[in-house]
Amino acid sequence: MKKVKILASLAALMTLGLAACNNETPTESASDAATSQTASKTNSATASKQASSKPASSKSTGPDYTQVIAHTWQEGTPAANSSGKNYIPLTDGAKVGVKIAIADYTVEAGAAEGTGLSSGKVVPQNNHDAILTYKIKAAKAGDYQVVMKAKCSDGAESRTMDERYFVCTLNGASVDVGSDRAPLTTTSAEFVAVPTVHLTGEEDTFTFTAPDYRPVFDMDSFIVFAEH
Repeated sequence: MKKVKILASLAALMTLGLAACNNETPTESASDAATSQTASKTNSATASKQASSKPASSKSTGPDYTQVIAHTWQEGTPAANSSGKNYIPLTDGAKVGVKIAIADYTVEAGAAEGTGLSSGKVVPQNNHDAILTYKIKAAKAGDYQVVMKAKCSDGAESRTMDERYFVCTLNGASVDVGSDRAPLTTTSAEFVAVPTVHLTGEEDTFTFTAPDYRPVFDMDSFIVFAEH
């Protein structure tokens, strides 16, 4: 009888031991899961930090149209505009352009009396209504750079387009010449008069004036409209 009781007690103790082992197992699994989650979060944070530290890809901004873009122009057949002045079509590979002699301006109604170019300078001096008009027709609609040739007086290199009152319009609307630029030197050279104008492919009317701190334009030169 005593042996039976002892065996029963041993069986009970073994049962309790197994239960205790079974009760510990979930605790260990939870601990392992927590450790795994912590490692995962750490790895994610590290990956995110590494990704954010990578430099952003840069994109080319393209040509600077405040600087003269070089072309090797082939001249086409001159054509007369509505004022009877000739303009000349230009091509350079896939690019097109058009030019008109700076001397082939017209003076429209509303311009100051006596408006013109005298020894390469806009006259009357300091008169903001001294507006010269040019009519040209490009081969196609698009954005074009406007290039002229001129120099400035000694010591006037720092004068900006705004200080010279260098103002241009296309078909009656003002265009942005970059008023804070100072593109002229004391040597006669091509410079960008307007970085961008949008020609229509039909006859366009371009005007300009520069009556203050006057540039000296090369009277044998052309105003060139070069496709972007």
